[in-house]
Amino acid sequence: MTAGIPTSRTRRHFMDLTEKFDAKGKETGNAYHVECYKDSIERAAANGTVASLPGREIYKLADGRALTPYAEGKFVIDQTGEKIVRV
Repeated sequence: MTAGIPTSRTRRHFMDLTEKFDAKGKETGNAYHVECYKDSIERAAANGTVASLPGREIYKLADGRALTPYAEGKFVIDQTGEKIVRV
């Protein structure tokens, strides 16, 4: 590495839709459509090689609201605090 010049840099960041499934409110019974995205980053090295770094899974409702998983197949809607379960 030359002083002040990085040998690699982030080239692009993207999310792929990997799964869709239905869920329902644990207490309300409301129906929801959940989308799972896989976050990944491509990095380009100084020698021109490109590597893809695995990222995390991001869960959202179909309307865009964020979800936080708290157990296998169980999520909390960040905006409302409602707990939902995969069906």
